Amino acid sequence: MKSWFCRPVCLSLVMGLFSGCKDEVASSPPPEVPEVTPDSLPSVPKSDSAWTEIDDPAADGWESEVFSERASDQLKKLGELFFEKGNPSSLLAADFVCDELVPDQQKAAFQDGLVEVERLPKTAEKASLESSLGKVRNELTGDSDTRRFKFKIVGVEKMNRSEQIFSISYRSESGTVEMQSRWSVDWVTEGKDLRIAAIRVSDFERTTTLAPGPLFSDVTRSVLGGNKCYQSQLSFGLNHWLERLPVRAMLDRFGTPGLAIGDVNGDGRDDLYLCQEPGLPNRLFLQKEDGTAEEVAKEWGVDWIDGARSALLLDLDNDGDQDLVVAVYGAIVVARNDEGGGFEIAGAFPTSGSTASLASADYDRDGLLDLFVCAYVKSDDGSALGATGERFVYHDAKNGAPNSLFRNSGNLNFIDVTEISGLNQNNQRWSFSASWEDFDNDGDQDLYVANDYGRNNLYRNDGGRFTDIGAEAGVEDSASGMSAAWGDYDQDGLMDLYVSNMFSAAGNRVVSQSKFREGGDEELRGRFLRFARGNTLFRNLGNGRFEDTSEAAGVTLGRWAWGSNFVDLNNDSRPDLVVANGYLSSDEDSGDL
Repeated sequence: MKSWFCRPVCLSLVMGLFSGCKDEVASSPPPEVPEVTPDSLPSVPKSDSAWTEIDDPAADGWESEVFSERASDQLKKLGELFFEKGNPSSLLAADFVCDELVPDQQKAAFQDGLVEVERLPKTAEKASLESSLGKVRNELTGDSDTRRFKFKIVGVEKMNRSEQIFSISYRSESGTVEMQSRWSVDWVTEGKDLRIAAIRVSDFERTTTLAPGPLFSDVTRSVLGGNKCYQSQLSFGLNHWLERLPVRAMLDRFGTPGLAIGDVNGDGRDDLYLCQEPGLPNRLFLQKEDGTAEEVAKEWGVDWIDGARSALLLDLDNDGDQDLVVAVYGAIVVARNDEGGGFEIAGAFPTSGSTASLASADYDRDGLLDLFVCAYVKSDDGSALGATGERFVYHDAKNGAPNSLFRNSGNLNFIDVTEISGLNQNNQRWSFSASWEDFDNDGDQDLYVANDYGRNNLYRNDGGRFTDIGAEAGVEDSASGMSAAWGDYDQDGLMDLYVSNMFSAAGNRVVSQSKFREGGDEELRGRFLRFARGNTLFRNLGNGRFEDTSEAAGVTLGRWAWGSNFVDLNNDSRPDLVVANGYLSSDEDSGDL
């Protein structure tokens, strides 16, 4: 990402915490929000240099961030030498030493004929820097556009040592190579220059994909490109439309409308329903025999422009075809499938204003699918974030919009049963996503809710009545929850849980400094550090509790993770993990995605 965007958004995770968050949410009512006029809005910096004047770590007294920027500049120069031969002497101290950055002795960890994974042996050997750089350069083949590297500094110690994650990928004769490693770098200052004194490698993994090209290919244009809406709208991307459409609510800024897949016309081929931002019509694509798709939302009566957030295609009336549910602001809209020829609105059921996502299950085991609706913020003008309204605690917020459970009473009619089912407990935590699963194998569907700012919920279902047992089960995982997925990763017959969160290198660096919340409670500092760690894997112990196996399994680093799922990618009967991550990128730099 370009620095003008990355700083205000990514660092808000930790920088917003300096404003004196309290351990409890303020109970006083929020003040009235003043009328906003063009003259009352603050001026917005238009350039990178303008943002630098506002966000200046040196002026703010954050020496660790100044050091991190200088170290990052030097590491970037070093990274370039993996791909192009050059003299690294200007980067190195006179007595520089390093481990093998690309170890010769690697331990085979996995191989299935398509993917090979090798890891660092127990002891790292010493080596010259040039030999490590040469190992990569000697392997390079293919287009230079396939070559990428990235350093993320995750820790700074005494302004002379940094901990960083190093990633590099490129094409070789054997396939696509990706290496992930963790370095500890010692630094010295020689004159005005910051130089590398030592590099120690504590973790290394090399993955080679044995294929002539990438495992997955982008076929969006070949499938959708024949439709006018692709040429006139979809091909431009979200950045284009955010600059042209009015931003009505917070979630519009995230660019997270959902989609749904199902066979709506009964021809045996999956079709696609795509939600869109306010003012842009939702789209329905019917898959044709040749694999392309035709857009028919208008003909099917579902080209709504109300700012849809999520959708489901599922049989709600047990008549054998796929009905449609769409979450818009303040309601869920249910449409009946008219025997595979179109949709007819059956009803709109009021919800919290800021709907985020949908999840469905037959929670009461009456044979009809019910609907759970996640909601995010109570006041969609942004005041609930603390800028002008009531404060909230990042790690324990309790002032989000309430979620809703709708019971299917038949004939596509739904009744709000949130309160009588017990799901009103701990129900205002800025929810993004929910996932149903019978985690305790008692025959009914339990519910996990991933919350952005508050603790997550695990609602145990006892015959249609829910109890939040997140705390006692050990799965509250307060860490910017974005999504949740269930899968039996250890194949013991119990469903385990993977939660997508946000990894933040800046958060790891800043919160670790003694200056952060100086004199504050160490337990609370640990809570903030947890925000920056990344994703979480919970192993189901079978006794109503879970254990956090994230770091042992190596699955924390999901970047800025939005969604995840267990999928058996190589058909070996074991569930693999797929994580969707990233954020808005400038046209000049989309490599972060």
